[in-house]
Amino acid sequence: MPPSKHLHIMKFDTKQEGLRTLFKPYQILIMEHLWDLNGETRTGLNSGQAWKYLQDKPEKRSRASVIFFLNDMVEEGILDYEEKTGKGGYHRVYYPKMNRKEFGKHVSKLINKKLKTIYA
Repeated sequence: MPPSKHLHIMKFDTKQEGLRTLFKPYQILIMEHLWDLNGETRTGLNSGQAWKYLQDKPEKRSRASVIFFLNDMVEEGILDYEEKTGKGGYHRVYYPKMNRKEFGKHVSKLINKKLKTIYA
């Protein structure tokens, strides 16, 4: 699935700075963790691993919140996934489709495109 041409799920908050303009704190932690894991090699993360990563942080959330966020990022075209078999059946393993720098360019294009439709 190609990256989304519209910001459907992410909301741009001009009162915030950095990734907080688009994400909640726990979502930033998950995205940064995924980007860090994928510096040199392609490394996936399932929802359970993402949830466990948050458990010792003040931003911990329910497993359902983590799953919804990861699936939303797939819908936005920011993450991709592969189905893997495991205990209990099939599980999604999530991978970033772009690094952090590419993500910034992608979001910038989406916002500029939307502004052009408003003020054209």
